[in-house]
Amino acid sequence: MKRRKFLQSTVGGLSAFSVLPASSTVMAQAATAPSVPEPADFPEDKYQMPDWLRYAQPVYFDGYTPPVYPHIKDSEAKRLVDVVLELGGNLLRFQPIGYWAYYPSKSFRVFPELGNRDLIDEVAQECRKRGVRCYCYTGYGHPHMEVGWVDQNPQYADWVMRDPDGKPYGTYWHIGWALRQRPCAKSDAYRAGIRQVVMELCQHDIDGVYFDAPSAYGYSGVCFCNSCRRNFKKFSGMEMDRLRGLVKYQGLPFDWGEIPQDVDVKALATWYAWANQLTREDLLDFRKIIHGSGKFMLCHNGQSWYGTSLPYQYRIPEGFMVEASRDVLERLMTGLKGASMARPYRKVAQMYLGGYGVSWYDEPPHERPWVVHNASVEDGDEIRMEGFANLACGNTPLYATANRLYYKVGGGSAKPARDVFDLMRQVEAFHKGSVPVPYVSIVPTWESLQLWRTKRRSWNWPMMTSGLGLAMLDERISMDVNVSPEMSDEWLSQQRVIALCGASGISTKQADMLSKWVEQGGGLLATYDTGLYDERGELRNDGGALAQALGVKMKGEPLRSEPECFYRIKESHPALGEYAAGAIVEGDGRLVPVEAAASAKMLADCWNLGTDQVRGPAIILNGYGKGRTIYISGSLEANYLYDRVKSTRHLLAAMVRYLGGNAPMPYTLKAPTGFYGVLRRAPKGDLALWVLANVGFKDAAAGRMRQEYLELQNVEVGIRMPEGRQAKTMRLIRADKAVPFRLEDGYAIATIPNLHIAEVVHLELA
Repeated sequence: MKRRKFLQSTVGGLSAFSVLPASSTVMAQAATAPSVPEPADFPEDKYQMPDWLRYAQPVYFDGYTPPVYPHIKDSEAKRLVDVVLELGGNLLRFQPIGYWAYYPSKSFRVFPELGNRDLIDEVAQECRKRGVRCYCYTGYGHPHMEVGWVDQNPQYADWVMRDPDGKPYGTYWHIGWALRQRPCAKSDAYRAGIRQVVMELCQHDIDGVYFDAPSAYGYSGVCFCNSCRRNFKKFSGMEMDRLRGLVKYQGLPFDWGEIPQDVDVKALATWYAWANQLTREDLLDFRKIIHGSGKFMLCHNGQSWYGTSLPYQYRIPEGFMVEASRDVLERLMTGLKGASMARPYRKVAQMYLGGYGVSWYDEPPHERPWVVHNASVEDGDEIRMEGFANLACGNTPLYATANRLYYKVGGGSAKPARDVFDLMRQVEAFHKGSVPVPYVSIVPTWESLQLWRTKRRSWNWPMMTSGLGLAMLDERISMDVNVSPEMSDEWLSQQRVIALCGASGISTKQADMLSKWVEQGGGLLATYDTGLYDERGELRNDGGALAQALGVKMKGEPLRSEPECFYRIKESHPALGEYAAGAIVEGDGRLVPVEAAASAKMLADCWNLGTDQVRGPAIILNGYGKGRTIYISGSLEANYLYDRVKSTRHLLAAMVRYLGGNAPMPYTLKAPTGFYGVLRRAPKGDLALWVLANVGFKDAAAGRMRQEYLELQNVEVGIRMPEGRQAKTMRLIRADKAVPFRLEDGYAIATIPNLHIAEVVHLELA
């Protein structure tokens, strides 16, 4: 089918509501439906993404700030592509849809200054001329209309969020410019309009289309327009007025754990089910249009790890953008999680390099509520660290934003980002397609995020990313992160130790998989409320999803927190490392009340120093089949984040080593605390240890500090030799030199003479 004919047949204009899927009329019982749809709900098509996309060097040019908004007089395609090349990029993410359309759209409101220009054509032509690929950004439910603008432009009246009385309501501060009217992203009018936008983008000579924030319902909120009332009633049988109380919260759907008590949660859960169904339909339709025109599709994926979002949405496009963090630890954990979603499907996972604001979205107090400077983020060593961390996770660094360089603002340069992209090219031969080599894999469960359905809050993600991850990095225990939706029998068979940290919700299917894996010889560490709830957020009455494997019976929800709680070691055991009977270590002030099975051993109890009361078992060891498990009724890992107590770290490390049969670690690193190691294996078996020297002044609460990292000398590293292989060479990639190494106790050991920010130690095997 010819491209133009396909596009014309796919979607009509703004008024072509008949193209919307008929499934909006299907009745559903959201409150009792499974929280996670079956993978079959996301059918594959025959499109094959271009191979170059898997390892491109992308640059983001923001369209909510100059030279695109509020005026385009300075917009010059050649100047923009010059910046992309200066940064070392070869792929441009250009934004022709923001507060306005910057091309002659028949759907989205067109910028009044546009005249006869089409910025997409201008940029695409210059990119083609200079050998740079280009894809286009569009918002998906983003607030873009100024408050009151629609009164003078009634053709967009059905794009505005309405209160129960039919009046426009809900505003949003976006990128610091002005109050924006919240849109009704679920109305027939908006959904037809965004399909028209996709078709228009695909008619240009670009390589792909990117959608910002599917499932980010906080941008739009709950709307009571006639279209929403009608379609929600058809979907659920409910009246929208059950959600009238949301108006005082500006209609905002809430993130998990933040739902006010006066909200009708059953009606809200049904609304989310309906919104997710529409999002699914939209994304599949967008993909059909985009792939039909021979282009690729990418999405922002930052919202997909909310319990209210469309599960598995990351499976629809060719790739997605992983939300980043200023803190290196958080960046590593988030990045590894994002990579674990992309890896099974050979998706592209892009991750921001740099950021929007001087200190993220913080601002001086006198400039509240929101001031951001996209054109003034001068780059330095922090950009290098962020980029190297992105690569260590297995994600593609996406430079954000190029606007500063476009205007040549400040004293920073393009060199930090170029260094990242240059290193990316240097390591491509062994890094592309590589995977982490974990001793322990941390599994955050998506089901834990479903506690919002019962107005509870899960600590699964904070405990995992900030607590155990940091302890493992500081103890030099190689790790990975793998999300629960991608926990297959094949993946399980390759794991040595799995950690579930406050994994509140677990389905019966997942519990059966994990129990069988332990029974066959696996080692499982579980903490706090792991398995206390089911996949719908409901409290289990069977002692917990993993009761048999863990050898514990959970007797109810976590007890209230108390100060001065410690764990008293009751029995000496190799699982506790250096801590023998009678030792007292830091504990957690909150714990789940449990009872140990007859077959299990209670290694420690939780004791309140101030009241001299025993609150219950704290550490329980159990053998299950050929495997073994350790359960901690509190969260030692969460405490470690805040005080960095060595005994906590050592205790957690001893447990992980014991569960792993005390097998040798995949790598060794002799360096001060703050050095992080990530070991990866190339498709052909070579190994690469990414060493991040995160040492120097750090104050995450203060935002970007323009940190100067310290340089250290003579850092010794060791990489465990795979059985049956021989070491050929050991090379420092950033230093661009081979280093002498020795073989000792199964490790190839070398010394990095000078290490500043990061180094990649490549072990080539014969």
